Amino acid sequence: MVKFGALGGLAAVLSIFMATAPAQARNLYFDIWCVEQGHDQARCDERRPEDVALFEEYWRGVERYEESYFVAREDYKNFRDELNELDEAATPGFRTYDPERSPRPE
Repeated sequence: MVKFGALGGLAAVLSIFMATAPAQARNLYFDIWCVEQGHDQARCDERRPEDVALFEEYWRGVERYEESYFVAREDYKNFRDELNELDEAATPGFRTYDPERSPRPE
């Protein structure tokens, strides 16, 4: 039960965070993708609707992967920073234990 509450809270925070600072998907270009798919240059220059649709599907897949990777990296960074703050405090260690707020990676 506590796990689902924590995951729900994390999802809400992440949705707000993603709205303000989205993952930076790498630059993908239709022309390069088309050539990498094995199509000749003339077909790539045509930009057929079905090819554009396939490229957009590929682009969305890359964005989904990069967003999850970005979120995981940020979660770990926040976890690490919180632990470092505890180490640098005047009295090291946990001052209180709250299972809802305890720093831990997923």
